[in-house]
Amino acid sequence: MKYEIIVKKYHKTSTEIKKHLLRLENAFKRLAENSSFPLTSDQVERLLADETTVAILDQIVYRFSKLQDSLGKILRLFLSLKGENVENLTMIDVINLAQKRGIDINAESWFELRELRNILTHEYEDECEEIANVLNTIYQKIGYFHHLFSQLEIE
Repeated sequence: MKYEIIVKKYHKTSTEIKKHLLRLENAFKRLAENSSFPLTSDQVERLLADETTVAILDQIVYRFSKLQDSLGKILRLFLSLKGENVENLTMIDVINLAQKRGIDINAESWFELRELRNILTHEYEDECEEIANVLNTIYQKIGYFHHLFSQLEIE
């Protein structure tokens, strides 16, 4: 792929990540107006009974999912811009290559994020304890998402 095309895709993905991070943070701020962190299963049950907070929870699920997709894209683009051929690599190979280049990510942390995403997107509303644990973990990892993204920024 041509360098200019990769740069263009990189900047587009970077903009998407910034948008997802901002909206994810805003959704958590709005959620914090109705609850305190760490969330409990009782709080999640109460949140799920209110359509306004359900919309906030849906926003968190959507933005977290999109954020992870975008982080996977930008990892590939970043490595391509650094001269690596990642076109045919699996995501685990991309993660390992990024880690070798000093990016603060590893297969375990990536798969933990995938698992959180899978739990959220397939969770049923009667599993409030599981939902609370996942939301608390994502909330705690927002700083990590900023850190990871900052490591992937190019001039």
